[in-house]
Amino acid sequence: TIFEAEPKEPGEVAIYTGHTWWIAKADADTQAQVCARLLESAGITTTIFSAREEAQDLADWVSAATDNGRVDVLILFGTLPQELYGGNVEEPDNSVIELFIESEDGDAVINHADWMFYDQGRNGPGGLQNIMDIPDIVFGTDNTPMTVTEEGRAIAPHLEDFLSDRPLNLNQLAGDWLVEAVLAESADGTQADPVIVRDGNRGRLIPVYQTSRQDDPKGIVAAEIITWLMGKELKPVQPSLLLRGSS
Repeated sequence: TIFEAEPKEPGEVAIYTGHTWWIAKADADTQAQVCARLLESAGITTTIFSAREEAQDLADWVSAATDNGRVDVLILFGTLPQELYGGNVEEPDNSVIELFIESEDGDAVINHADWMFYDQGRNGPGGLQNIMDIPDIVFGTDNTPMTVTEEGRAIAPHLEDFLSDRPLNLNQLAGDWLVEAVLAESADGTQADPVIVRDGNRGRLIPVYQTSRQDDPKGIVAAEIITWLMGKELKPVQPSLLLRGSS
């Protein structure tokens, strides 16, 4: 059974491509444009921050979206700007990104490509662990087969079976963290990508195609997940938007 998203007032979406990892910036920019065009067609305001110099503007956007009573979504491509999170040692609690996730708006962070919040080793696994407040949680290993679930097909029709390099270990969730929807999973059901996990009645983390330079329809699937969260509907996808990015 699909976990029904709460009927919160829809908010806005920010996409950051100023710094990427496990995906070329040009490919991330393409996927960001695909996602933004689809979201705009569904009436969802979307802002793309495409330059590293815009990281502080992004942080200001995230702060303004925190505790605003609406469901807002941030999309990252394998990195986490220092303006949102000072680092593993410097800012283990109360960072801009953690406050965003811990508000009761139901806000979400979607991450494509490299390990969520790892940021080329600047944070290491401690980024995810500190932000989730789960000391030992880590992602899985390269080339783990993901099979689309029934709820995955319902939420994201363009999602197909694929190999994930960093699926989430569901059996390591702790505290108030719960699985809201598994879109694709491993053979034994212990790992998932994409998956929506939620911190009780607070925010969500959504790894989506955490893959290394792989040909995935990241932009379309992210848009489908976001419109599901916000109770919106996408218009039929035009062939020109069936773009992927791998390098």
